[in-house]
Order: sequence, then C-alpha cells, then structure tokens
Amino acid sequence: MARHLLALLLTGWALLAPGPAAAAGDGALLARYAPVLVLHPAERFAPVPVDGFLADADLLVRAADGTWQPLAGPLAAAPPSSRLDQRSCRAADGPAALDCYARAQAAHGAAPTAYGAVFRSRAGIALQYWLFYPVNLWSPDVPPGPAWQSHEGDWEAVTVLLDARERPLLVGLSRHCGGVSRPWASAPKRAGRPLVQVALGSHANGFRAGVQPQERRCWPKEALAIFDAFRQQLVDRAGGGAVVRPRVVPVTAARPEWMRFAGAWGEDQYVAFPNNPPFRFGAGPVGPAFHALWRRPFATPRAWPRG
Repeated sequence: MARHLLALLLTGWALLAPGPAAAAGDGALLARYAPVLVLHPAERFAPVPVDGFLADADLLVRAADGTWQPLAGPLAAAPPSSRLDQRSCRAADGPAALDCYARAQAAHGAAPTAYGAVFRSRAGIALQYWLFYPVNLWSPDVPPGPAWQSHEGDWEAVTVLLDARERPLLVGLSRHCGGVSRPWASAPKRAGRPLVQVALGSHANGFRAGVQPQERRCWPKEALAIFDAFRQQLVDRAGGGAVVRPRVVPVTAARPEWMRFAGAWGEDQYVAFPNNPPFRFGAGPVGPAFHALWRRPFATPRAWPRG
C-alpha cells in the first residue's frame, strides 16, 4: 500500500512538473543542444523511438500470488505493479537474446531518437534528452562472457543547463545509479553540441572514450563479493564506433500517453556469473517522468561529480 501511494504521489508530481513546448523557443533550444552520441564498435543498439518496443510488448500486472497476468486498458492507467514485457525475447537469456532483440528492433526500421523536455525556472533552463534502448546487456568482457547483467527498456539521459539568457552552463550525463557532469566550457562538443561517449551494452553516458571503472556503490555488496571472487572487473568500454545524431521529439509529463506509465519498462533484471545460472536482480527501469532527474531537473545534474 505504501509503495502504491508513493507511486501515485510521484505520478501527480510528474503531471504538475514543468515540461517542454511551454515557450515558442523551446523546440529551437532542444534542437540547438541535442547531443551527439559516439557508440562502441561492438554496440548493436542505438537510441530509438519507444513505438516498436511498445508494439512488441505485452502489458502485465503482478497478481496476489506473485505471477504476472495480462492487463487490459490504457497504458497510462496501469498501476506501478505492472510491467511491459517484450513477448518474443527474454532478458534472462543474456547474450543469447541479443539477436532476438536486434531482429525485433530492425523490423521497425526507426531512426535514432531522443525525447526532449524543457524545464524553466527563474534561475535558468534545463534541457533534458531521454534516450531509449530496447535492451541493456552489460558484460565485463567483449564479446560478452559468462558474467553479465541484462534488462529490457534501458532509459538514459543527457542534460544541458542554461542560464536565464539561454547561455549553456553545464552538461550532465546519466550513468548507472547516478551521473557525471562538467561545466559547459570543459565538456567535449561537436559543432556546438555535447559529445557523449556511450558505453557498450550498459549505455552509460560519459565524457571519455576507453575503459572506465564503474562506481561500486551502484552494485549491492553481495554482487560485489561475487565479482571480486571471480576477479571480474566492473568497467565500461566506450568510444570508437558509429556517431549518432538523434532527432529530438518533445515530450511532457503527460504526453505522449506512455509518459504516464508508472510501471516497469521491461521484465525483471538478471545477473549471471561463471558456472552459475542467471538469477533475478530487481525490477526493470521506470520511465523518464518517474526519475529523480525529472523531478529535480536542476539540482540533480549539479550534484553529480565531475566526470
């Protein structure tokens, strides 16, 4: 009951929160600072529209006995106990499922996309660019080895903070359980836009190419103990692949309808280690309007450490 009440409060906050297209120049601002993404050479997924994933997914709700049952009705009315589930692929299959997710996405032929939102305050403007990937498959090895973490519906974000005169001040990049930031003057750019290095599989954003350590705080102590026992490095690999310039589609907390979906974007997460079967590792991610970054668009990226 407490979790359900919290989700309802967050939904209400999201519906009241500032959004894009409130001013005539918002679309132009979003286009001006849209990020340029650099993928890893082995990356198989670019950020895409959610439409293909939604078309391929079933809406399910957790029943009292813990099983997942089909749920009818509009997506926006689904409770927090619901989830989307790509009906033909399984995150629990890990690396073996990559071909399935890739075929499913290729069938829709969608162009790279970022969902843009604009937040205004007396102090300035926050531009958010939300990036959706059909699947997250991270492994410390390339190609993926016996240790991996997988989930569906991966949401990442790039933020550009501007002052009240629309001058850029800071770039914030989401990664794993937090993010990194840099002043605009020292952030990498291409043609006046943030240049973002996207980590292989995890799609964590960063300012640097190459091998970068993950923050250990993003993993529970039990998982850290197993990684350490198997001498598996918690690292991301980024850079050297295709350069992607996503088109920007404006969104608000209420529109399109899927922005009001309070459930999980995908089936449960899974982790596997050498000589062990995959095990469940928490629920799938929530949508943009249910993230701390959306609720605190200025304070959140300012609090992120320099990357």
